[in-house]
Amino acid sequence: MRCPRFTLIAFLAAAAWLVLISPVTNARAQAPSAGDWPQFRGGTALGLAADAALPLSWDKSPGSKGTIAWRSAIPGAGWSQPVSVDGRIYLTTAVIPGGRKPKGMSGGVMDLSTMGWGKPPKDPVQWRILCLDATDGSLIWSKTVVEQAPKYATHASNTYATETPCATPDGVWAFFGATGTVIALDRDGNERWKREYGPQPITNAFGTGASPVLHDGKLLVQLYNDDAGDLHCLDAATGTDLWTATRTKGASWATPIIWDNGGTVEVVTGGQGSIVAYALADGSERWRFGGLDTSFACSLGADAEGVYFGTSSPGSKAPAAAILTGASGDVSPGKDGGTSATVPWNRTKSGAGMPSPVVVGDLLYFFGNTAVCYDKRTGEEKYRKRLPGGTQAVGCPIVVGERIYIVNELGKTIVLKTGPDYEVLAESDLGADDEVFWSTPAVSGNSLLIRSSDAVYCIRGE
Repeated sequence: MRCPRFTLIAFLAAAAWLVLISPVTNARAQAPSAGDWPQFRGGTALGLAADAALPLSWDKSPGSKGTIAWRSAIPGAGWSQPVSVDGRIYLTTAVIPGGRKPKGMSGGVMDLSTMGWGKPPKDPVQWRILCLDATDGSLIWSKTVVEQAPKYATHASNTYATETPCATPDGVWAFFGATGTVIALDRDGNERWKREYGPQPITNAFGTGASPVLHDGKLLVQLYNDDAGDLHCLDAATGTDLWTATRTKGASWATPIIWDNGGTVEVVTGGQGSIVAYALADGSERWRFGGLDTSFACSLGADAEGVYFGTSSPGSKAPAAAILTGASGDVSPGKDGGTSATVPWNRTKSGAGMPSPVVVGDLLYFFGNTAVCYDKRTGEEKYRKRLPGGTQAVGCPIVVGERIYIVNELGKTIVLKTGPDYEVLAESDLGADDEVFWSTPAVSGNSLLIRSSDAVYCIRGE
């Protein structure tokens, strides 16, 4: 049944809720530990947490391990993923006068903002960064970094704080696409530096979603919108410019990924009509995969062998493909599709919606209201199954050992077994019927962090 996925992307071909990233006075001074989750989709930014001993299932009652350890109400609203470093949890929020909360799938579809007719709040919005104690969820500090009336509206199901912050033991970095603000704070919430790029005009006023990325002391800030196609690389410690790469303008909600292509570290971006890879060292273009009839709402997947993507929007061919290590120059498949030594498979009617894909071993997984598994080397479909209940998942999946955790918009966590055969291991409900869950879950040591429209939940493992 194609309607649910079409509906999802129809009003939000505009929101893969993703990341920002962080350094410190010396961005290389203290790296996050193995049990931390320092940025969107974790330390590798690919949704992998091999060593975490997360619970397989839990009940609704707060208590000991395997149940809900704590729930912390969050002021305002935001789809940014919680990040966890050194016993602290950082997240962003936007506090709107009147307490407006984001709507779920059906409510968002029916809202006028789906047609681009939304209106921004007239009163000032407070954009905040929050720091919580990972032990009990208590608030350590809250910092308002911007307070102003938004220039542009956002979709009723999106928020004004969708980009995920990133942290090290020394501090936190955040990006608010609605205002164009990038800010670095120390561990105690004191400002280190701040940059202003201005509000971003986004297709149909759907709002922003792509987050920056930190790697090797460099902070990458993607400004792909209706007026620009710029990727800024900043010195993470000072905020000064290192380089800027410019492509065709057009909105994208996909956060860049970092990929080692045969010994050269690249920044790979998904934007309007193409995927483009740049050298992290100097911003020079390394390769591109063009000819796409859509932009990106979800980020890319990758491993040591290649980059994998699937994307779609109303009326598009919903492409999906693999680009292998060694890619160089123009690797576009041409008008009629096709494959090559660099692009071993290239499919249509296969692209994902908003959850970013994950790669586990030889298999590639896409999610929405279905789970789809492909052979990453051939593109052969191994299975396509409807998730329990058929409810849409919007946040990205995370992989923990041989388990894939995916949270649907009603707050049900579904755990699948990795492998070529579809197997549901567990289903757990948070019992939060009045809340919406569009944020990507995170890992904090042996705990799972799940954010809703109203709160952050901690489910503690062994």
